Amino acid sequence: MSLSLQVLSKEPIVTAEKLLEYKRKHGHLRAFNAPETVLVCYQRSTMEYLLKTHPTFHPSSEVTHLYLAEGRPIGILGDWGVGAPGLAIKMEELIALGTKRFVAIGTAGGLLHHHTIASRVLCEKALAEDGVAHLYLQGERSAESDEALSLEWRRFEEERSLVPAERAMAWSFSALFKESVEDVHRVQKEGCTVVEMEAATLYAIAKEKNVQALTLFVISDTLSEDWTPRTKEQAVRTSLHDLADLALEFCGSRP
Repeated sequence: MSLSLQVLSKEPIVTAEKLLEYKRKHGHLRAFNAPETVLVCYQRSTMEYLLKTHPTFHPSSEVTHLYLAEGRPIGILGDWGVGAPGLAIKMEELIALGTKRFVAIGTAGGLLHHHTIASRVLCEKALAEDGVAHLYLQGERSAESDEALSLEWRRFEEERSLVPAERAMAWSFSALFKESVEDVHRVQKEGCTVVEMEAATLYAIAKEKNVQALTLFVISDTLSEDWTPRTKEQAVRTSLHDLADLALEFCGSRP
């Protein structure tokens, strides 16, 4: 008896390009010039702050949750939901439309009191335990920021005489109510000093699609043997708003 072997493709069945083509076919996506750089806001309050202080940004008629300003190659993305799955969809669509760079800002929890509350940190690496990033990584357990973009941020800080953001490795973990003391100590031994949900996915997709990505956080709470929330304190809000202003300026200062 002869057996017929079928070779099954490992390529994705649904792609961002196919989705965009479907939208064009049904009139939901017309001619659209994607912003070269997108500022990703993980907190809705941060996006609302930027839109209030920069009223020239208006909702895109073609891409939901994206705000554009006429004549500026920058977009503000936010309020699409929480976590890596939603971020992955928005990133893939924007990359397919032509976006080349993502700068993300948000809050993160400090692990074992490594960082001071309200301090600014530059996430250079992220441990991928979020459920999405590993699908983009080729067997690797972590993903990194774009080195050139990180260096640009450092120069940006120096030119403005800013206190340099502390370096951090993130533990990207999506299950908020499943973070244990054992996990915190485990990932701390691997070099993680903050916990959040999206950095690994941001970096993993950027690497696969050959675009640039950078993440900056403000420390809003602490995980050690217990949880110490400080998210609603004025110092954290002020620091996050300051970071939003700086990040938008940074996006606009690029050649």
